[in-house]
Amino acid sequence: MTRILLVCCTLIIVLTSSVTCQTAPPSNLNLRPVLLLAGDSLTARGTSPKMQGWVELLQDRYLRSSDVIARGFSGYNTKWFLKEVMPVLENEISKNAYTPPSLITVWLGTNDAVLTNGSNSERHVPIDEYKDNLVKIVDRFRTAVPDAKLLLITPSHIDDIARAKFADDRTDAKRGLVDRTNAVNFMGNYSRACVEVANSFGVPVLDMYTYFNAMPETTRNAMLEDGVHFNVAGNAAVGQELHNKLKAEFPTLISALDTWQLPPVSKFEAEDPWKADNSPTNSS
Repeated sequence: MTRILLVCCTLIIVLTSSVTCQTAPPSNLNLRPVLLLAGDSLTARGTSPKMQGWVELLQDRYLRSSDVIARGFSGYNTKWFLKEVMPVLENEISKNAYTPPSLITVWLGTNDAVLTNGSNSERHVPIDEYKDNLVKIVDRFRTAVPDAKLLLITPSHIDDIARAKFADDRTDAKRGLVDRTNAVNFMGNYSRACVEVANSFGVPVLDMYTYFNAMPETTRNAMLEDGVHFNVAGNAAVGQELHNKLKAEFPTLISALDTWQLPPVSKFEAEDPWKADNSPTNSS
């Protein structure tokens, strides 16, 4: 009986060790940093090849050193993001669907700030609730990935003329109803709320509303495809501002991103080239 128990215990130990070996990655793997970009359509459309999206630009810049994961959900406000998206992201992170992110960007608010009497009023979130939702999102990311760098991005600018034209061109019952405005006392307030949340946590914030509104109106509006989303020029501007912010706030992360995961091919051309005298010979 003792012998049987000993054999059973040995089997349990072996099986447990086997499972551990299968689930725990080797500690010496040269894992890439992961950049997790979370947001609404400004993040989703950042992946657009046609518009040379800012996410694509980031992927191209750090292709040899990192994995960029975009989680952009068109039309989502902070309420829906908190309710629907956060559990999914938390599950991905806890289940090691990818390496724990080194950087997480949160770009939300464009849909929260829609007009209450406009064509997309269903998406509206009052500013106090917007701030509270952002606080909860940041808290949950910090809990899920304590070592990750966090960057909040404010809602950006709106081209009021383009949105009015879009409303007038509609053919449904919402024709003529404008959905958003660039007004300081509306979109500007949501931008400031985002800055306040970032400051309360002591995390950096990229204020895209202030950045674009410092430009002449015609210049900033020329960077939008439809009065809300960025065109090629707008994506280039966002990409450059993001890069500048990351360099200023997270120099250690940038140093890691500037270091390729594997050497350039020139190393192997010099150290391990093909030579005629070491070619395999055919034997009959």
